[in-house]
Amino acid sequence: MISRAVLIGILAVFTAAGRVCAQQPGTATGQRARWVADEVIVKFRQTKPKQEIDRICRKHGGNVFYTSPFAGFRRIKLPAGLLPQQAVERFRNEPAVEYAERNFYAYAFAFPNDPYYSSVQWNFHVAAGVNAPGAWQITTGDPSVIIAVLDTGAAYQNYNNFILAPDLAGTLFVPGYDFVNNDSHPNDDNGHGTHVTGTIAQTTNNAIGAAGIAFGCSIMPVKVLNKRGEALYSDIANGIYYAADHGAKVINMSLGGTADSTTLRDAVAYAYNNGVTIVCAAGNEYEEGNPTTYPAGYNDYCIAVGATRYDLARAHYSNTGSWLDLAAPGGDLDVDQNGDGYKDGIVQQTFGSNPSDMGYWLYEGTSMATPHVSAAAGLIASIGIISPDAIRQALEQTARDLGAAGRDDQFGYGLIDIHAALKYFASRGDYNADGATDAADLERFMQSWLDNDPVVDVAPNGGDGIVNIEDFAVFAANWSGA
Repeated sequence: MISRAVLIGILAVFTAAGRVCAQQPGTATGQRARWVADEVIVKFRQTKPKQEIDRICRKHGGNVFYTSPFAGFRRIKLPAGLLPQQAVERFRNEPAVEYAERNFYAYAFAFPNDPYYSSVQWNFHVAAGVNAPGAWQITTGDPSVIIAVLDTGAAYQNYNNFILAPDLAGTLFVPGYDFVNNDSHPNDDNGHGTHVTGTIAQTTNNAIGAAGIAFGCSIMPVKVLNKRGEALYSDIANGIYYAADHGAKVINMSLGGTADSTTLRDAVAYAYNNGVTIVCAAGNEYEEGNPTTYPAGYNDYCIAVGATRYDLARAHYSNTGSWLDLAAPGGDLDVDQNGDGYKDGIVQQTFGSNPSDMGYWLYEGTSMATPHVSAAAGLIASIGIISPDAIRQALEQTARDLGAAGRDDQFGYGLIDIHAALKYFASRGDYNADGATDAADLERFMQSWLDNDPVVDVAPNGGDGIVNIEDFAVFAANWSGA
């Protein structure tokens, strides 16, 4: 058993060896540098003569190469081997120094350049949405994480009379299957599945249309719904088995029926027991009796998702019940609460009367809410948390509480916050989500610190963009040893 004291000793040795932050921050993982690697900014007290300033700089091996004509602060070049963090601490201990800090970089704030992202996709943002921008600071998804979309298919290829949706041209697709027509071309002949797929992984930063949430993940289209949007339970079950057996980590089902079924229950149980996170729409029949729908109602195996509006109210159509787990934006086409000139639906590229009639359509429904949660699950899996129970825990425990305090039948645990969910296990130091903060997590933390991996950046207040001793302090406070 490693004690917390020994843990601190390990850090001391690790730091003394020069390994912590030994690289230019951000270069290991392709991120941009956070600060200049070989200089610091120092402001000396105005009463100190130049000779005293030069003496202090020589003492620490530094060399003043610039003095601000406005504020008088100095940029000091550091000798080889002295890290900016170390230099800052040394200069701060000098009575003649007013302040010392690293010379940080700033960058133009970058958001997806997809036109509808900033103008229409309220569902992605913080005020009424799922905090996708915060999530993208950590990950945009891993291609090895496959999200299966069991739906009407997707406009993912040019084949016969079907066309590839232009805004899915850069999306990563893996082979799927069409259980309606029994072939290997799960093309969309309805439009519903293409819209759902877009929310999960629409090609992003391509300067057209809309953005997707987990656009770095891969999509497996599995057609189980026919042109009229109808599905046989047998086809849904087959689609679930297929997805689970072909590498899917997440299954999205924006569909459901009101009949309980052993066939369907056994299928979701199989997928869950094989490590697949299953996300299902709660249904749109609140005003028609509010029935329990399946497979969403199989709460042991599936995450059931209800829908919210821009004002964070439950969408009028969204089913409720003790089996409801989470909420996500589903939209309301009766209102324009954010005043953007569009009804408050969920926008994605899909088609109207035929697959060649591509455009950007506003839909509403728990079908539209569900892919937000599936995308979130895909992003969580992309940082190495793959257990369905752990993914559910991260989403539920970080959800934005709506309605009655705590879990309730209107919203479940609340509106998902993807950024907070990605930070959930990191804030506890349990990076592999096995319930303990131990040696395996220490190894992950140290490597992430070297790489300036933002997943371990949790301090202060959820992270400041820099992996440092404050983040280690959070880790050590949660240490349970092993």
